Amino acid sequence: MSLSGLAAPQTHAFELRYPAAYDDSEGNCMRQGLAFALGYLRNPRRVGAIAPASKALAQAILHEVLRAEPTVLIEVGAGTGAITRALLPALSRVERFMVIERDPGFAQLLRKNFPDLEVLHHCATRLDALDIEARCPVTVVSSLPLLSMQREEAHGCIDAMVALIENRPGSRLIQYTYASPHLRPFKDIPIGWRWRRAASIWANLPPATVWTLEQASHPSHPSHTHNGFH
Repeated sequence: MSLSGLAAPQTHAFELRYPAAYDDSEGNCMRQGLAFALGYLRNPRRVGAIAPASKALAQAILHEVLRAEPTVLIEVGAGTGAITRALLPALSRVERFMVIERDPGFAQLLRKNFPDLEVLHHCATRLDALDIEARCPVTVVSSLPLLSMQREEAHGCIDAMVALIENRPGSRLIQYTYASPHLRPFKDIPIGWRWRRAASIWANLPPATVWTLEQASHPSHPSHTHNGFH
């Protein structure tokens, strides 16, 4: 697919405006918080955090997604849907929005809360099985706790995500971490690709850093970046 249709990087601010169907009531937030806590108790290594992503982190990820115009948007490790909900404004900019979640309880909750989205109860290692056009630009938003997962499991997920975007021009991987803001999510990346630190979010529990893995020639990559940092 030609890259000529890609929009120039967006530099103005975007506000989180949720559809009317979004339930932001105190009761719904409490239910999601309970679901997150139960998921953490089931497998803390796979959840990776002690609380769902904050609105500040969610907005930073939305801003980063909207820097380009992918044809397909894929969220991996959606959990209770804090990031999923924030990404809903991007629906008008993409042809498909797919949500991948391995935990059966979380997957069921996502289907209930987002009935119009394509929610798949899959592991991230199965991304190669997705029916996506070969040269279609894809943006992957990963909420996987790569730094706290077991090493072999993390490597399997990383390999699958990189393989999905590597040969699709204009594709990107957006990954946030809770580690040092100078520690990239992983080191083994394709030649010609770089990490860019997109945002540091201190108003999150714990504080988070948003990273983007993209081709050095990608329109959203700042020309003054050195070694994937800015």
